[in-house]
Amino acid sequence: MFSRHVLTLAVAGATLATGIGYAVPAAASVRYDPAAKAGFADAADVRKAFGWSEAALTAHAAGLDFGHEFWTEDTYTVSCGAGSFTVRHQREFGRFALADRVVREARRGAPAGYGAPARLAGFRITGPYAGISGTSVPPAVGGPCPEPRGQKVTRATLTATTAGWSLTVSSGAATRVLRRGPGGL
Repeated sequence: MFSRHVLTLAVAGATLATGIGYAVPAAASVRYDPAAKAGFADAADVRKAFGWSEAALTAHAAGLDFGHEFWTEDTYTVSCGAGSFTVRHQREFGRFALADRVVREARRGAPAGYGAPARLAGFRITGPYAGISGTSVPPAVGGPCPEPRGQKVTRATLTATTAGWSLTVSSGAATRVLRRGPGGL
């Protein structure tokens, strides 16, 4: 049997996995297919997400990590003794690490050929190379109450389900959302 503290930690971890708390500049020009987990993130969108100059992006480009995060959240009406309350439950959550490659293009007016200066144009996202996901146990009759209103759940009714995904880019401990959409995996 799980204690309320374990349940709280599981919900907190799931909330973190959903991307809540990330800065969300959601760039409209990022082209991304969530089913294929592939697309293109323009350099301007990544610079804007982090507030970087072109030189700063060039310096950080090799260390960027792109990810596809997904979640399914259920909403329940739960009773634990007297009165009912709403519980938002992170049923499924996870992340795919995405492979990418830097795309460079010749600068306008620069001479063509080998050794010509090129600017960083963006990042070609080619698909997942690793992933992790998890599920958690929803509130159920006889299970521990998710709030301090009683010892056991006496009623749990599923009232809604939502699913979503986000394309993220990370540099060190900073993570930014580039695109977000409905739907699960």
